[in-house]
Amino acid sequence: MTLFRLLSLAAVAFLFSCTGTNDQLYEELEKHLARRVEVTKAKENSLLQQKRRLASCANAETRYLLCDSLVREYLLFNSDSASQYIDENIALAQQLGNDTYLNKAYILQAYILATAGNYSNARESLAMVEKSTLDTKDLTDYYETWRWLYNTWEAYVSDKNRSKQYAEKGYAYLDSLCETVDEKSADGLYFLAERQLTKGNLKEAETLYLKCIDMLTPEQRRYASATCALAMVYEMQGRYDDFEHYIILAAISDNIIPLKENLAMQILAKYLSQQRNDYTLAQRYLIYSVEDAIYYNGRLRLTEIARKLPDIALGYQSQEEAQDKQEATAIAVVGLLTLGLLCVAIYSMRQNRDLKAQRRMRIALNEKLRATNNRREQYVSLFIELCAAYIDKYNRFQKTIERKIKAHQTDDLLQLVHTSRMKDTDAKEFFMNFDRAFLDLYPQFVEEFNALLQPEHRIILKKDQLLNAELRIMAFLRLGIKDTTNIATMLMYSPQTIYNYRSSLKSHAIAKDSFEDDVTHLCAGE
Repeated sequence: MTLFRLLSLAAVAFLFSCTGTNDQLYEELEKHLARRVEVTKAKENSLLQQKRRLASCANAETRYLLCDSLVREYLLFNSDSASQYIDENIALAQQLGNDTYLNKAYILQAYILATAGNYSNARESLAMVEKSTLDTKDLTDYYETWRWLYNTWEAYVSDKNRSKQYAEKGYAYLDSLCETVDEKSADGLYFLAERQLTKGNLKEAETLYLKCIDMLTPEQRRYASATCALAMVYEMQGRYDDFEHYIILAAISDNIIPLKENLAMQILAKYLSQQRNDYTLAQRYLIYSVEDAIYYNGRLRLTEIARKLPDIALGYQSQEEAQDKQEATAIAVVGLLTLGLLCVAIYSMRQNRDLKAQRRMRIALNEKLRATNNRREQYVSLFIELCAAYIDKYNRFQKTIERKIKAHQTDDLLQLVHTSRMKDTDAKEFFMNFDRAFLDLYPQFVEEFNALLQPEHRIILKKDQLLNAELRIMAFLRLGIKDTTNIATMLMYSPQTIYNYRSSLKSHAIAKDSFEDDVTHLCAGE
């Protein structure tokens, strides 16, 4: 019996016998987190054995079955590997001329694509499935994949009308699942509970989730999903002890399986920061979530984490400063956060990955970001908005402390202000990083922008200068950030100065009336 299997069985035995307090569950979760690397390595070794069997196998049908097993193991563990083997599986199914195998492969491919954020491609894969030929199990997978596609699409899209349409389509496929799956089975109870939850019937949903969980073990994926969903029901009812109990169970189950495409640890981190003010533990759990999201290469999870990160990080800073004002750890954390989510990923990866693996993951993530204009613009906007929020909070914090110093309260406060104030070198480094990132995305921006100006007013940059203040303001417009106050905060100018720059550039434009709209459409083909 493999080490991975032994660890899983031991954890399952504990959870089935666990009737203790939430503190005891936290202790159990910490034990699993301490073995994260060990458990992941054990699963990787198990998968390696399967891959060796595949490499030595010549029979096409046996190869299909081995690939299918690998895809299902990688499905929520590593999207790149899952994509690799699903492509091979589709080719094998076509070679065998087996429509059943091909349908299964297309359904799995759609799930992988939807989880990675490639929603349109996922829909195309599902469109190739011959629905009329599916048995009950494959039909269930088919409906559940459609529902997963629209649920994740709804969570990611920013357009409210499209979000509502996707939600309605997700509900429709949930109804199909309830009609297809045996309502007495664990899956049937789970889907019925989900439908009650969408209708707002929390008590009915709670009863059905509990029945579902009683039929499952913590090493099953449905157990993790059901306990996480039940925790959400308790949170809606304000039953926080019960919420905490089941979200910890979900997090433990995610680590037992193990899953890298997960949600429970993020939710638990948010709860710890908002309800228990334990920012230290919340930040550590969120870092684990970042590690998992990067390991899986999941865009949606990284976006969700970015939304939770600011509040947790600020709380952690306040907690550290209260314990020891002389420590600069909190300020360093805020500084790291201004560099964005990628820096947090680097911080966590240094503890668990060697430099070569880290570089490979970053390159893979950057390739994903460059896949489409829409995706990369959303990520850059997210990074810029995060920086703007923190610079604004940082400046307001500095002004508050300076007022106290002027009131002659203490010399220590003045010293704290000096250590907290953003240095010119920090600002220059931020502008340099922004200029490089922006020009990497839009290398022809300066040339195309100058084409909008009258020849005698075109901007000529100094040697080694990437962007100047005027071009930087226009870069924000190209990214969709038009508010003068926000731009002023980012560039550390007054709003009037930004207004003057914009007015001056507009007055030098060839087409003055459409100038700023023209800027937003520059480099459209890149």
